[in-house]
Amino acid sequence: HYELLLKHHAETDHLKVPAIALANLCVAYIMTNQNEAAEEVIKTVEREEQQQVALGNNCERTYHTCIINLIIGTLYCERGNFEFGVSRICKSMEPFEKNLCPDTWFYTKRCFLALASKISKVMYLIKDDTLHDILCFFDDVESNGKDVITEKKTAHSDPLNPKETPTIASEARQLKNIFIKICA
Repeated sequence: HYELLLKHHAETDHLKVPAIALANLCVAYIMTNQNEAAEEVIKTVEREEQQQVALGNNCERTYHTCIINLIIGTLYCERGNFEFGVSRICKSMEPFEKNLCPDTWFYTKRCFLALASKISKVMYLIKDDTLHDILCFFDDVESNGKDVITEKKTAHSDPLNPKETPTIASEARQLKNIFIKICA
């Protein structure tokens, strides 16, 4: 079904195809060992996004590449290949000023929480290089997410600091502290 959508827009614009459909198509390609086809879809979408920026069409924010990489990273994390999955997730957020928003951060942090859970249960050993990359990623997220609120203030806000509105930066700082504690 997803290939039909892609073929319909192949001559015109891949960015008119919903990002989740392209992401699911890439996952289907990966699951059937057609990684080259998935890479081709990703490269085409990246090219079209770059062309859109070069033409000055910044009014239409597209998250296609971000969502595709985020979904592929999530797939690999779910299958236990955290090293590649995390690297793909980190890549999905670049450039941070464009891709870091409450929606993308929600799915990003879920993968990191799953990894932290596996590490804390001694079900996964993380390589030092991967840990270093994760901690650097959290630093980047913290510096770029200072003003991005993750949720509306509710009665369920942080009971230890009820005046602080949760931001992406504060959550990234918390995740970094979790990884430092469980990997020390």
